[in-house]
Amino acid sequence: MYQAFINGYRLAEVPHGKPYYVYCVEVLESETGTRYFIERRYSEFSVLHRTLKKENADVAPFPPKKVRNSQPKVLEQRRAALEFYIQKMLRISTTKQQVLNFLGIEGRTPEASYKSACKDTEDPQQVDTSTLDHQPVIAFHCDPYVRSSAAWNSLPDIVINGVLLGVYKS
Repeated sequence: MYQAFINGYRLAEVPHGKPYYVYCVEVLESETGTRYFIERRYSEFSVLHRTLKKENADVAPFPPKKVRNSQPKVLEQRRAALEFYIQKMLRISTTKQQVLNFLGIEGRTPEASYKSACKDTEDPQQVDTSTLDHQPVIAFHCDPYVRSSAAWNSLPDIVINGVLLGVYKS
């Protein structure tokens, strides 16, 4: 089983043309514990979506581009929406292999070359990111997915489920 997280984004400088933002994707293969680090542009995600939509009826909604904008708020919203999209597409059996091919997972060796270059999207003073494999859920001081259910009893699952439903609308 694969889990994908978009940990951040960074501005890619190119010798020719305009710089552009790339999203830093971390994929975890839970069976082996292998991690893959990939960078993809929004436009590459858009091409993937169009391809999946042509071949499959069951495709998650894709976050719209709207206006070319490089404000941190817009980039963070797009990062979160792309992360939700890629996670949902990995859970659908008919699209999983195409998403893995898009990410270049098959036959790829793990590497962490970009990790230091990517912009973290959370304040490191608020969250101990050394223990997290992905960015924490917005508005939580700790990530509810990282802590085991037996370790915390302050909120029942119904509250967490309601908040997640309200945030992600799925």
